[in-house]
Amino acid sequence: MCLTIPKKVASVKKDFIEVSLKKNGKTQKVGSILKVKKGDWVLTQNGIIVSKITGRQAREINKLFNKK
Repeated sequence: MCLTIPKKVASVKKDFIEVSLKKNGKTQKVGSILKVKKGDWVLTQNGIIVSKITGRQAREINKLFNKK
């Protein structure tokens, strides 16, 4: 089973979508068959957006990752 960290859509271009991690702000280019817009929260797998999630879900997942 693979885990994915929530990422926020930073920009939507013609050929790719840029997403960023809340933790470090670095962006990554990914593909998607889902319609997304800047500000959406998403989950990615192997460079592809596999699901859109709510901001609340993103916060809850991030809290779980940050617990040690």
